[in-house]
Amino acid sequence: MSFQSTKLYSVVSQTCPRCHQGPLFVNKNPYKMENWDKMHADCPVCKLHFEREPGFFQGSMYVSYALGVALSVGVVLLNWIIGFNPIAYFISNTLALIVLAPLLFRWSRALYLNIFISYDKKSIA
Repeated sequence: MSFQSTKLYSVVSQTCPRCHQGPLFVNKNPYKMENWDKMHADCPVCKLHFEREPGFFQGSMYVSYALGVALSVGVVLLNWIIGFNPIAYFISNTLALIVLAPLLFRWSRALYLNIFISYDKKSIA
């Protein structure tokens, strides 16, 4: 089993969970603000419809929350290693969450989609 056939690859590369080739998002750059949240309705490669039902991606908010908490814990640990300063922690955590917000949004949607859809090598035509 290669890395390209794992769910982690699909989440990190933000590709279709079924074929791992088609992009989930219209624009690959999450920091291009006019299209940072626009997703393809269907996979351009295997034609998988991404939104399983109306409001499907509302569940990804829980995943995004968990990723944000993990990031904050990482910032706390880093701040603790350096020497804990509450003001420095507040500033560094706020900056990390703001700067990484587009990536957290995309990774949470990709991870949530990968929970429900598995890789299928046969879907690549």
